[in-house]
Amino acid sequence: MRRAQRRSAETEQNGLADLGVTAAGEHVYRHLLRSGPVAAEELATVVGRPSAEVAEHAQVLAALQLVTLTAGSPQRWVAAAPEVAVERLIEHRQRELNRARAELTTLAADYRLGQLAGEASGPVDVLKDAEHCRRRYAETVANTTRELLVLSTPPFVIDGGVSLDVLGTLGRNVRCRSIYDRRALDQPSSLADITTYQAAGEGVRVLDELPLKLLVSDRTTALLPGGDDRPGEWLTVRGSALVEALVALFELLWERSVPLKPVQAGTGTNAAGLPASDVQLLGLLFAGLTDVAIARQLDTSLRTVQRRLTRLMQRAGAGNRAQLAWQAARGGWLTQ
Repeated sequence: MRRAQRRSAETEQNGLADLGVTAAGEHVYRHLLRSGPVAAEELATVVGRPSAEVAEHAQVLAALQLVTLTAGSPQRWVAAAPEVAVERLIEHRQRELNRARAELTTLAADYRLGQLAGEASGPVDVLKDAEHCRRRYAETVANTTRELLVLSTPPFVIDGGVSLDVLGTLGRNVRCRSIYDRRALDQPSSLADITTYQAAGEGVRVLDELPLKLLVSDRTTALLPGGDDRPGEWLTVRGSALVEALVALFELLWERSVPLKPVQAGTGTNAAGLPASDVQLLGLLFAGLTDVAIARQLDTSLRTVQRRLTRLMQRAGAGNRAQLAWQAARGGWLTQ
């Protein structure tokens, strides 16, 4: 029972495991820290373990420069100051991690070569089921190194909520531009999700209606639906004139779409003297959302939205929503 309790205590205090120190070895090191120098032949008695086992742990600790054996007679085991010895081990482990991180670039290049080799059969790959499509979507986003172009329409490939794959890509300073079909902003919490992406660096625009869903990675790989005659099927298109045509389509739609610049509601005002909440409301109006959709995104009532719009129209001298949007853009009301 006593031996089991001792081993349990050693395991609980094994805080140096990531530095290559076993629980039993750390137990010996801590004893030496507390007791000071201990004669080599007495160390096993002090620690309460078999002599051969303790001697082996002490030799390992010595190799890690956590303990030293003094000269003279009798020889004594002495613990090195943790501020120096443990810090040295941490720096060594950090150098190992840095070397592994540097090797990541080579591994990633090998992976991409393998992908290209496996895809050499043709420029188009047909994905037959939703799970296969979700995996390919995640792989395509993760392998993007320069630019991601997205046409987003409901229903979405990935379930609602913020995609960690996309956020991770934005965190790697990959340029990302997305055009949302206006129907996407009818989805609950979609504005909050888009705001999260924008805060991470995504450029966002809105268009009344998009002709298709699309994801283009680095202008070399595209993911899109197979068409109405192939429900549930998706296509991966690589390195061909087809991808160039899809990029050209995206750029055309980007020029025709309206920037969406949602802001968080607050108490401050912009240069035009408008509260942040009104700037947010006008941004949604400028993007073409209906009153119902605006109320849903702002989590307020339709009557409240209409009352605020009426007040803004009176301020702008506008007779309708279109005139209000024009006056707001002309007067710089949309700047944050």
